[in-house]
Amino acid sequence: MRDELHDYKRNRILDIASQLFYDAGYSKTSIEAIAEQLRVTKPFIYYHFDSKAAILAGVCGRTTAFVAELAEAAASSQGSPRQRLGELVRSMTLRVIEGRIYLAVYFREEKHLPEKAHAELAGYRRRFDGAMRQLLQQGVDAKEFKLGNVAVAEQAITGMTTWLFNWYRPDRRLSAEEIADDMAQLTLSMVAGRSD
Repeated sequence: MRDELHDYKRNRILDIASQLFYDAGYSKTSIEAIAEQLRVTKPFIYYHFDSKAAILAGVCGRTTAFVAELAEAAASSQGSPRQRLGELVRSMTLRVIEGRIYLAVYFREEKHLPEKAHAELAGYRRRFDGAMRQLLQQGVDAKEFKLGNVAVAEQAITGMTTWLFNWYRPDRRLSAEEIADDMAQLTLSMVAGRSD
């Protein structure tokens, strides 16, 4: 229970900080502004994070860590590669839509990350890339996917799903679930065959 409360408080700080970093920018957002939004004191913030840079690292790591775990689970689970890839892309799409502010902050403010955070995020990316390529190769080996180059397909799928953070708007006609279904279908159509 105590750990859950600690995680809840850290997550609230990250939620508020991500919105402030998104709205005003990392450089113009102070610890005081985060504390004020949360209606807490600065020592409360510093109890959970030792610096503003550590908060930024937490914001940037949220979605990247999660999608790495999703890809690893998809690559190592049972079922056809086609089914697993479709489910992975659908889940990734929903996660990117849900965490779009985190991704926007990451792409815009990563220059402010400490070296250790850069290395950690690069590790998540390597884990994701490796698992996604493994899953795509499984599809090629099972003759479910026809790909000229697995690495190129992996980058195309990643770019297509990640870029959602930049264009998705909740007030548009399509729901997040409909977009996720379309993304999964587009991906499966892409890997099913190629023109020679």
